Amino acid sequence: MRRAEQHAQAAGIKNVRFELAGAGEGKLDHERFDRAMLFAVLGEMANREAALAEIFQALKPGGILTVTEGFLDPHFQNRERVRHLAHAVGFVEESCNGNRWLFTMNLLKPPTR
Repeated sequence: MRRAEQHAQAAGIKNVRFELAGAGEGKLDHERFDRAMLFAVLGEMANREAALAEIFQALKPGGILTVTEGFLDPHFQNRERVRHLAHAVGFVEESCNGNRWLFTMNLLKPPTR
């Protein structure tokens, strides 16, 4: 996380905040974030469903969760598994780039009507 903060600062990006949080622990505020990112970490979470449900609640309507997974991760989650988990809590797949071994999926929290 520190490197990401340094890169953002070096690029002059000021409208971003990094937070380290234990998703699934019930500590994230509701509708607080515009975007969340999970990079090769979904498989590490003990309760993936609870973690994704909490991230869903923490995102503002129209917010996006980006999940990146790669097969070199010993806890690799394939596209179908990520889709299933995400759809179960209410996310809608916006895009998926890459291949079956390394991909990034963008998941949308639908705007409220």
